[in-house]
Amino acid sequence: MRRLMVAAALFALIAAPGTGAASDDALPGGSAGAAGAATDINMVVALDRSESISLEEAAQQIEGLAHALRDPRFAASVSSGWEGRIGISVVTWSSFGKTRELVPWTVLTGREDALGLAAVLERQLDNPPLLLDGSQTDLALGIRTANKALRAAPFPTVKEVINIVSDGISNIGNVPNVARDAAVGEGVVINALTMAKGSAIAVMRRYYERNVIGGPSSFVHNTTTNGSVSDAMLRKMLLEIALLNAD
Repeated sequence: MRRLMVAAALFALIAAPGTGAASDDALPGGSAGAAGAATDINMVVALDRSESISLEEAAQQIEGLAHALRDPRFAASVSSGWEGRIGISVVTWSSFGKTRELVPWTVLTGREDALGLAAVLERQLDNPPLLLDGSQTDLALGIRTANKALRAAPFPTVKEVINIVSDGISNIGNVPNVARDAAVGEGVVINALTMAKGSAIAVMRRYYERNVIGGPSSFVHNTTTNGSVSDAMLRKMLLEIALLNAD
């Protein structure tokens, strides 16, 4: 019953207007947390860095995630769990084995930690080589990379989530549904934030529903403009936490 009440409260938070970003004098880094301490959720955000992602779009992915972390509704959702803490890691992927860990495993226990992680992410914007790889789109590689990160998480959890953020479908490598099925078979939920416009929206949604997302309550969330990435990222992460807390 408590989890259903938490989910209802969080869905209300998703619909409510934000209260604004925090000031820029937050702590500069996220809390690493004590290894071995349990979390409610371990979450990997896997950002597409294929050649179709422009420098502007790559920056907006980072800014979108930072925006979500800075919103007080995100910290409230973290605090609502049984443990009151989540683990998060951020990786990038493209193809031909090109992957990168942007943020190692970090524990978030509240607003201070979330603000610190947002600042760490935004420092990546000062290093353009970290934002682009210029290769093709291998969604199977993205899923496998994120799942490997989950297996290496230094804290136990009952929920594991992969967030795939991408603007395209696979054009190289193995078919992604095989990697998806392997991850889901280990108890992972895979959700997606797609960056598509016009007639591509329906095509992307069908492709991701059939080949990428998986697990209980998995979903695809689309953003139609570059400027809406921040709000879409926040809504997506709040929805994920609400759904997982309701299980």
